[in-house]
Amino acid sequence: MSLSFGPQNAYTKAPRIAGGQKMPSVAIFLPGLFAGSWIWSSQIEIMKAKGYEPIVFNDPFVKFGKGYGTVPSLINFVKDALRPRQQADAVVFGNSMGGYIALALASDPDFNIKQAIVSGCPGAGENVTLGLGVSRILSLDYAHKISRELFHDPSRLDTEMIESTFREIANRQCFMMGLSILRSLQKIDVREFIDKVAVDTHLIWGAHDRVTPIQPWCDMAAASPFLHLHSIADAGHCPMIETPDAFNDVLERVLYTGPAPHSSDLPREARPTY
Repeated sequence: MSLSFGPQNAYTKAPRIAGGQKMPSVAIFLPGLFAGSWIWSSQIEIMKAKGYEPIVFNDPFVKFGKGYGTVPSLINFVKDALRPRQQADAVVFGNSMGGYIALALASDPDFNIKQAIVSGCPGAGENVTLGLGVSRILSLDYAHKISRELFHDPSRLDTEMIESTFREIANRQCFMMGLSILRSLQKIDVREFIDKVAVDTHLIWGAHDRVTPIQPWCDMAAASPFLHLHSIADAGHCPMIETPDAFNDVLERVLYTGPAPHSSDLPREARPTY
């Protein structure tokens, strides 16, 4: 069974677990700022095939509505929505804004996150605005301009996919939400909590990501036994869309398959390294 969460139904879709019954392993899929759960379509199918129960946040963050216009409010929303399943073994997936929230979950000991799969996460000193300003009017031209910024080779993308995504968010409420969240992004720094991430975390990055460049993450991965960086050639900000085969090859190699000892319990020579 797949659980689908959005701002209006986040508290109604989590099933009750009978006393003493072990919760199944879950795979949590977080959306992006402007893109919904469709970005994870192939990974959702992979995780289903491996016996994971998908928990899918369908809507892009700009559709979450009034009250969720800052990064901290979005993190709180996601955590509250997941409370009924917080003891289940979980793998969390997040790209871009969702990547930041995935790392926030991975740094929180209240959640039983076993592994985080993260790409294109902001908060490492870049100035993410996507050209959105108070004078900007959302248009199809703007949507295609953004796609050229996000993807190394936009010709790989289905034009209808870009335009249908645009139609979903082309309204004043989503525009103002996007502007508010992007402003909030300028005030965050992932390095304030990255040292608290003590679970197996795989950073699957496009080598040509112009929005959230890879280099700061190379440095952070080199300093942590829990962060493992994988660079995907010929990909930009969203390698799971642009180069899904390469992204999924990494996922298949590194995917959590059962309990593993905590890194601090391993002899130093056996600890994972970058």
